Amino acid sequence: MEVCVIAKCTYKSETIMFSVSSESSMVDILKTLCLRFRGLQLGCFTLRYSVPSYPSCFLETDSDLDLMRTFLLISNEKTVDILVKDLCGISEYSGDFCVNKELIACEKGESSCSSTVEDRNEFLGRSKRASAKPLLSNEWETYIHHVGQKFDGGAEEFRLKLCKYALEVGFNFLYAGNDKKRVVAVCSNKKLEGCSWRVYASRCEATGSFVIRTLNNVHTCAGRIRESKSKMMRSRVVSSLIVDRIRAKPELKPVEIIHEFKDYYGIDISYYHAWFGKELAKLDVHGDESKSFNELVWYTDAVKETNTGSLCTLDCEAGINRFRRFFVSFGGCIAGFQYCIPLLFIDATFLKSKYKGQLLCASGKNGNQGFYPLAFGVVDSETEENWTWFLQHLASILLPMGRVVTFFSDRNQGLLNAMGFVFPGWPHSYCYYHLKQNLISKYPKSGYGKLLQDRVINLFSRCAYAVTEEEFKVAMEELVIVGSSKVKAFISDLSRDHYANAFFKGMRYGEMANSLAESFNNWVGVFRDLPVLPLIEGIRQKLMVLNSQRRFEAEKWTTVLCPEMETRLCENAEAGRTWAVRRSNSTVFEVFADYSVMVDLEQRTCSCRLWQIDGFPCTHAVAAILAKRDSVYDYVECYYKTDFFRKAYESPIFPIPDIGKGLGSNGSAAVVVLPPITKRPAGRPPTKRIKVFGEFKRPLKCSRCSVAGHNRKTCKAII
Repeated sequence: MEVCVIAKCTYKSETIMFSVSSESSMVDILKTLCLRFRGLQLGCFTLRYSVPSYPSCFLETDSDLDLMRTFLLISNEKTVDILVKDLCGISEYSGDFCVNKELIACEKGESSCSSTVEDRNEFLGRSKRASAKPLLSNEWETYIHHVGQKFDGGAEEFRLKLCKYALEVGFNFLYAGNDKKRVVAVCSNKKLEGCSWRVYASRCEATGSFVIRTLNNVHTCAGRIRESKSKMMRSRVVSSLIVDRIRAKPELKPVEIIHEFKDYYGIDISYYHAWFGKELAKLDVHGDESKSFNELVWYTDAVKETNTGSLCTLDCEAGINRFRRFFVSFGGCIAGFQYCIPLLFIDATFLKSKYKGQLLCASGKNGNQGFYPLAFGVVDSETEENWTWFLQHLASILLPMGRVVTFFSDRNQGLLNAMGFVFPGWPHSYCYYHLKQNLISKYPKSGYGKLLQDRVINLFSRCAYAVTEEEFKVAMEELVIVGSSKVKAFISDLSRDHYANAFFKGMRYGEMANSLAESFNNWVGVFRDLPVLPLIEGIRQKLMVLNSQRRFEAEKWTTVLCPEMETRLCENAEAGRTWAVRRSNSTVFEVFADYSVMVDLEQRTCSCRLWQIDGFPCTHAVAAILAKRDSVYDYVECYYKTDFFRKAYESPIFPIPDIGKGLGSNGSAAVVVLPPITKRPAGRPPTKRIKVFGEFKRPLKCSRCSVAGHNRKTCKAII
C-alpha cells in the first residue's frame, strides 16, 4: 500500500513542505533540504520530528524513517512536523549524515570537498573562518514548532517561550491580543511588508494549560538574522533565566548578569534590564518584602517547635501591630556556648533591603579561635531602647549559666548605656581598633603629617598593651606631651579600665578588638539585602551547616587541645627549651630568659603577666611546668581542649521545613504584622559601610604565588 505523508520542515524561521512516499529514503530527504534551504550543509545539521505526545523524535537513518511512516499510518496522520537544527559549529559528526553526504556526492559523480575546507582552515592559521560557539539559547528555536503544543505554565510560560523563540530566530512580534485566556502575536513587519507569520494560543479549560491553536510559522518579510540586541529581550525574560543564580548567589551584581548573558547567550542587555530582572528574580525567590514581616509570626512558633530550648521573640507596636524588633538564639547555640571561652562580641550592621533596619549580633569564641554566633536580632534602628531590649534577652540566656562574660564592642552611646543598665559590673572592653581609628581622625596627614600620626598611634598602642601600671604611666605621659590638647581631650572621655591591659578588670583571653563581630558581619553580608525572613532563615541555614562541619571536623582530632592552641603550646615549649629554670618551692620557679621572671604554678601567674592576660601558659610558664615534669595540659583552660570543643557543637541546629506553612490551625494566620515605616533617603542607596577616617583595607595577597589581588583558594597561576 502506498503511504504518502506531507513533511513540514522548519529551519530557523523558514518552512518548506514536500511529500514523503514509501519509496523515499533519507538520502532523498537530505538532498531536498540542502537544495531548498540556503546555507544548509550536509553533516552540519540534525533532524527531529514531532508527533502527538512525542515532540522530539530522532530522524537520522532509514530505519527511523520507516518507523515514522508506520506510526503515522497507525495514527491516521497525514502531516508531520520536522525540525532542522544546526549542530552549533561542530564540523565532524560521526553519524549517518556523514555517510549520506558521501552517498549523495557519489550519486552526482562528485567528490566531497570537506577535506579541502578542512585543509583551508588548517593552513590559514589565525585567518581561518571562526566556528560558532554553542550557546545556551540555541534550543530556544524549538520552543514554538507545531499546532497542539502545550504549555503547562499557562499564558506566562507561553509568553516567555515566545519571546525566547523570537530572540533566537531573529525577529520581533507584536501582540494583537493578550490576556489570561488567549494570546495572539503577529510579526512586527505585518503592516510594512505584509508578513504572514502569526500564532494564536488559548487556555484549555480542562487542564488550565495553554495550547497553540493556529500557527503560520512562515515569514514572508525580508531576511532575518539573529542580532545581539533585540526588543524582545525584556526584564521578565532576564528574570526567568537568572532565578536559580539569584537563589544560589543573592549578591549577584547587574554588571555580572550583563557579562553572563553575553558569554552564555550571545545577547547584549542594558543595565536597567539586568537590574530590574534581578529584582523580579528576587521577588520570585523570596516573595514580597512587606509580607515577609507577617511570616515572622509563623517562623517564631516554628523555631520553638523544631529547635527545643531556643529563645525567639517578635515584638510589634501595640495596637497597630507594626514590626519593631526580632530576637533569636537557637537551642543548639545556647547549649554549646557554656563550653566556649566566656567572651561576647557585640555589634550592629545596617541592612540593605527595602525597609532597611539594623542587624544586631552577639558572637562568642570557641576553643579553636573561631567565632561562635550565639544570638542575633533585627531592629528598626540602632537606639538605646533597642539595645536594651536585645541585651535583656541576652541576659536571660547568660544569667542561668552562672558565669561572668566579658563583652567587646565599639563606643556606641546607646549600647554603652544599655550595657550599664542590663549588665552592671560585668567586664566591658572597648574595641582597640576603633579607638585607634578615632584617634587617627584627630590627626589628618594633610594638617599634621604622617610622622606625627604614626608617633601618636604608636604611643597609644603602648598604653593599651602595657602589662603594668608603671609601663602605662610612662607611655601615657609621653603620649600627652606629643599629642598635646587633642590627646588630653580624647583621654579625658575614655576610661582606662575599658581598654588598657594594666587596668582592665576581668579576663580578655588575649583579645583587644571587636574583630569577631566584624567577622560575623562579613559572614552574613550576602544576606543583608534580602527580606527579613529570608535574611534570618539564610543565617540559620548557614549556621546549621557551619556547626555541622565543625562537629565532624572535631571528631577527627587526636590532640588534647584544639589544633590552633596545640600549635601555640608547642611553639611556647620550643621557645623556652634553652632557658635555665630554678625551683624556689614546690610551685614557684624562676626562669632565666633574656631577663628573669617568677612563675607561680599554683596561682597560675607569671611576672611577665602574659599568662594572666591571655589565660594561656606563656613561654616562661611552659618552661617551668616542663622543669617540674608536670603535664602542660593540666595548666591549660578547659575551653581550649578538644573535648570542650566537641561539646560546644554537640547539640545541632535543626531544619525548619516550610512545607506546612500557612496550613496550621493555631490562628496565627489571623495576625497581620505590618512592615516598619521607612523614609527613602535622597540619592542612590549605599550598599557599603562608610569607612572612618584613616581606615584602610589590608591588600589581599596570595600565599601561593605572592601576587596581590587574589588568595590561595582562587589562585590559577602555574607554579
